[in-house]
Amino acid sequence: MAAKLSEKEIKARLARFRSAFVASPFLKAVLNELDECRELSKLGGDPECIIVTGDAGAGKTSLINKYLELNARNDSYEGTYIPVLSTTLPGEANSVALFQQILSDLGHPYPFESSNEVALRKQIKELAWNCRLELIIIDEFQHLIERKSLKILKETANSIKSLIVDTKIPMALFGMPYSSVILDSVSQLSSRFERRRTLSPFRISTDSELHKYQGFLSMFEKLMDLPEPSELASEEMHRRLYAYSSGNFRKLKNLLNDTYKDALENGESYISQKRLAETASKRSSVITRSNNPFLLPMNKLKILEPGEYVGWEDYNHGKGVNVRFKDKPKELSFQDVF
Repeated sequence: MAAKLSEKEIKARLARFRSAFVASPFLKAVLNELDECRELSKLGGDPECIIVTGDAGAGKTSLINKYLELNARNDSYEGTYIPVLSTTLPGEANSVALFQQILSDLGHPYPFESSNEVALRKQIKELAWNCRLELIIIDEFQHLIERKSLKILKETANSIKSLIVDTKIPMALFGMPYSSVILDSVSQLSSRFERRRTLSPFRISTDSELHKYQGFLSMFEKLMDLPEPSELASEEMHRRLYAYSSGNFRKLKNLLNDTYKDALENGESYISQKRLAETASKRSSVITRSNNPFLLPMNKLKILEPGEYVGWEDYNHGKGVNVRFKDKPKELSFQDVF
C-alpha cells in the first residue's frame, strides 16, 4: 500500500490524467493536417477542407479539444481573435440552424434573428473576417444527415459549399462514419473534402495493431505515475482490458479513469486486476461475477473485435438514400490471441 494522498492531491492527479491527450502518430498527423489546411488556404485558391470520421468513443472530441487548446481564442483591447472555431450541431439540425450556431459561437449578439441563408452567410463572413478566423470545425456532422431525404441532403450540401466559397475559410468536419453520405450527395462538395481520415477502434488481430494498442496502455500507465508497475500492456492484462472495451477508446479510458480514482483513494500503489474487476462491475450493471472479464479464466474470455463498418449500425436511412452495410464484430478465439 502507498501512502494515502490528500483530497487536494488526488483531485489534481485525477484532473491531469482525465484531461491528458495521448497521441498516437496517426493522431499527431491529423493535428498537423488541420494546421496544413489553414496554412495552405491562406495562399489562395480553394480552401483545403478535411473530414474526420469515427464511431462514438473513437476519440474525435478529444482530438478537437486538443486542437482548440493549441489554438485558443484571445480577447484583448484590440478585439477578439478566434483562429479556430468549433461548433457542435444539435440533433435534427439543418443548414440554417448550422449557420445560426456558427454566428452564436462567433459572438454575434442576435444569431437567431434571421433565417435567411444568404443573410446568415454574409454575417458569418463579416464576423469571421473581424475575428481573423482561419478554420471552422463542425462536430456531430451526422446530425445534418439523420432522417433526411436525398433532396434535403443535396440542399444542405450546397449550402455548406456556398459558405466555404463565400468565406474562403477551410472547414473540418467531425462525425460518425456515415457523415460521408452528405459529401458524396453533391460532387462539388465531395471534391472539396478529398482529405478524409478515419479514427478506428483499437484492433488486436495483427501484430502491428496489437503493438499500437499496447503502446496506448503503456502511455496511460505512465500518466498514472503510481509507485509500482501495473503492467497494463502485459499479455494477460491487455487481453482482459480488450475483452471489456472491444477496442473502444472512450470505454477503455472511462474504466481507467474510475480505476485510477479508486486506487488513489484507497492508497494503492498500482492498478490491480482485482481493482479493475471491482470498478468494471460498478460502472456497468450488466457485468456480473459470471461474465466479468477481470475475473474469468483466460480461456473463457469473450473478445470481440469491431467489424469494418463499425459506426454505421445506427444510420437511419432517409427516403431515397440507399446505403446498406452488413457487418458484425469478429469474435477472436483463445488461440487467436495467445
